[in-house]
Amino acid sequence: MSDIKTVLPSELVAAYEATNFEVNYETPFVLKVGVLSEDLQSMLSKFDHNTGCFITAYNPESIEKTLVENESSQEQLYSDLSALNCKIFTGFGADPDGNWEGEPSYFAIGISKENAQRLGKKYRQNAIVWCDERCIPELLLLR
Repeated sequence: MSDIKTVLPSELVAAYEATNFEVNYETPFVLKVGVLSEDLQSMLSKFDHNTGCFITAYNPESIEKTLVENESSQEQLYSDLSALNCKIFTGFGADPDGNWEGEPSYFAIGISKENAQRLGKKYRQNAIVWCDERCIPELLLLR
């Protein structure tokens, strides 16, 4: 990630890269940035899609919001994902070391990269996790 220009501190990018992106599926599984996911391969195959995005509307630009604000934004994000005809699963972005509180998220399959980035920017997120047919989650920095 060091060759990508961003306003985000390197420590924050490293924290995102280390995050466990938990997907609540038939058998829940964890996505890790840069690591091939056989669970993701199976899921995408089952639904006949080859793209997915792990995204949240919580705490835009890493600015802590109230639970009410976060839940309202998350509901709006769900509506936006639904309008794109995505298959949506709940998820949770969690620090494997427990140093920071995780965030409720969604894993949406059948979304284009452009729409995923657009929604990430709409909800003022620093980054999203993008998955394509390679099934190796990729951190997309948005700021």
